[in-house]
Amino acid sequence: MAAKKSAQVETKGGGLKKAISFLGMATPFVIRLVQMLRDNPEVWDYVKEQLEKLRRHDKATPEAMLATLNALREQVTLLTESADDEQEAAKAAAWSAKLDSASRAAQLLAAPGSTAKQRKTLKKQIDSLRQDIFAAYVTELDEDAKSAKK
Repeated sequence: MAAKKSAQVETKGGGLKKAISFLGMATPFVIRLVQMLRDNPEVWDYVKEQLEKLRRHDKATPEAMLATLNALREQVTLLTESADDEQEAAKAAAWSAKLDSASRAAQLLAAPGSTAKQRKTLKKQIDSLRQDIFAAYVTELDEDAKSAKK
């Protein structure tokens, strides 16, 4: 019985560590997002639309991952079109290549025989891409809004 309690505590502690780690990474982005929305409230509709697309498909199924990748591809397209310098263009091109690779992997995982471990690994990669691309997308919207006000 004691072994079960110990295992339960470890599981809960692992979840807490993950939550703390996520908050540590997300907090600076959330602070920037709130500041940006305060300065440019008209951007909120675009951000909200993209957040809804990403939130709607936040599962580890190949279909949901492909939907997430398509939503991210829209954001990368905007980033490519509005790149201000070669560095931004290179980042967008790299993200596009990673999205292509992840899309091929998700399509392969849709076939019979894929494992939960493979889907979980791809989901983590997509979540990392989602975080990076969405942060760049919001930053670009903010820059565009500021330049439009000038």
